[in-house]
Amino acid sequence: MLEKGIIEMESLSDGSGVLERNFGNTLASVPDDVLSVAFAFTCTGGEKVKLTLTTAGKDAPSATLVCDGSIFQRSINTAESGPVAFSAVTADGTSGGYAYAYYVEKKNHS
Repeated sequence: MLEKGIIEMESLSDGSGVLERNFGNTLASVPDDVLSVAFAFTCTGGEKVKLTLTTAGKDAPSATLVCDGSIFQRSINTAESGPVAFSAVTADGTSGGYAYAYYVEKKNHS
């Protein structure tokens, strides 16, 4: 689902599943030369999803999305080492699916 919307970016991790009330994923580590990661998320089924991104133990501003198949993308600064994660909460979580991916956005080319 996401491969069609994002072209020529190196994937670090991705996945998909059926919407649930609470779900998420943690990318345990990012390569040392990666300065930022692009996080992409999409979902279907018409649900509303509250999405929270976390990097190095700190929450980034959350977003509330409607699962209409559009792609949400956010840049995550990974200058501080540590895991990158997302968590999502739905009101019902009974219909629809989701897909996510972490892509290398910027590398240190020294």
